[in-house]
Amino acid sequence: MTPFWISSFLLLLIGTGNAISAQSPQANIIKDTTPYIAASSWPDRIIITPTKSPATSLSVTWRSDQSVTSSQAQIVQASPDARYDIHATTIEANTHATSLRQGKNNQGTFRYPANAQLSAVNYHSVTFKGLQADTLYNYRVNGAENQWSPWQQIKTAAQKTNSDIEFLYFGDAQNGIYSHWPLVLRKAWQQASNAEFAIYAGDLVNEGASDHQWSNWLNAGQFIHSMLPAILVPGNHEYDWQVDKNEQRKWALSTLWQDQFTLPLTPTLPIELQETVYVTRYPDLDIFVLNSEALGSIALLQAQAQWLDETLQNSSAKWRIVTMHHPIFSSCGMPLNTPGQDEPDVRAAFLPVFLKHNVDLVLQGHDHTYSRGSIGTADDISRIASPTAPKKVKSVFVTSVAGPKTYPQKPTRWQEYRDYGVTLERIGENTPTYQIIQKTANKLRYQSFTTDGKLYDGFSLEKDQDGKNTLHIDSGLPLQRTFDNTGSYKSHHDLAE
Repeated sequence: MTPFWISSFLLLLIGTGNAISAQSPQANIIKDTTPYIAASSWPDRIIITPTKSPATSLSVTWRSDQSVTSSQAQIVQASPDARYDIHATTIEANTHATSLRQGKNNQGTFRYPANAQLSAVNYHSVTFKGLQADTLYNYRVNGAENQWSPWQQIKTAAQKTNSDIEFLYFGDAQNGIYSHWPLVLRKAWQQASNAEFAIYAGDLVNEGASDHQWSNWLNAGQFIHSMLPAILVPGNHEYDWQVDKNEQRKWALSTLWQDQFTLPLTPTLPIELQETVYVTRYPDLDIFVLNSEALGSIALLQAQAQWLDETLQNSSAKWRIVTMHHPIFSSCGMPLNTPGQDEPDVRAAFLPVFLKHNVDLVLQGHDHTYSRGSIGTADDISRIASPTAPKKVKSVFVTSVAGPKTYPQKPTRWQEYRDYGVTLERIGENTPTYQIIQKTANKLRYQSFTTDGKLYDGFSLEKDQDGKNTLHIDSGLPLQRTFDNTGSYKSHHDLAE
């Protein structure tokens, strides 16, 4: 959540009534420690990310220590042959040195005290180009000479518009990224082993300038990240108040973001937004990533809105999904005894564009609670969708959390947003979830699961020949989970990062 108050509150549920109280997080808290895996001459932290056109290209990034000054990747079309490797093509990687103690970008040079004892590393990256669509490939990367990773397998996106797609969506991991987050990620991958990519809606870590936390996040996935392309969204915790060489504090994206990930560039946008705002295109499904943090700049939000408007206008995909960190309609009831969170600048910049182009689904994080709502068409405006009452909708909005840090819902339940025609139709408190979404020709199927694999929420969007959506809610969903009817919640402050 937003930095100005997060350090001042501790959620503590007391007694059988699960009452929520605030307490200083400094009192009697001992955080669990975690191991740090230092870089070596062997490649590690391997992660696949999509390009603008994942049917014909994919990017991979990995790490080594600074003894590895040049590196390579190999790729070959998968086959049943025992020695498929002898036909592999070798590609030289881009290599750049990364000081973990300080970072440099267009905003300045910043000190990273959390990494003061860590040695510099090298990051390497390759974009595999000219690939065949809907095809399995085997690839590997190296560190020092003859120190190769195991072979990994990836699949390019299809190009036929009627191809079915399955993918994952996660809200914030952020806390417990060593202790709790790996279970969620692996459970989701186990259940959706045919997923073609995963969306991570920001706040992957708690402190974006801490390489220790990035070590935990990347190692939680390991083989998953090397096989399942990651659509990455920056959150406010990937930013920080960073101290530059002149001892000036600036709110800036951690330079580790662009060191660790190879994401699509969007040349028409300002340099501050590069590799944080982009589009990736799957069969009849375009996914637009926005940077709702955007340095707190109205101008940068408006630049994104203009880009999104133009890119949606030129999109021929039947289904369009937007993912960003801050919700258009906030559900978080923190700080306690206040109206809770809200992001009016984000809403003012982006919501008109969503509604103009009937964006089908908006996937968000930040609030550390679960919520789903929709804006109906003129016929069904302000109507609440239910299993017995389908609803004609313009857009559906979902917020979820994947980690163990959870917050209460606003008591207003979106009533302050009623003038926008939006209705809140499902909530969840004290409940991390993962989501599996499937796209078929005329249907988008959404399911949200609790970490024990139980269905918590589900709906379908059916699109008619005119491109209009009808929202169908699953029947038989469990009771909404709240702090009053779930187990005790201690806090997240003692969890291992």
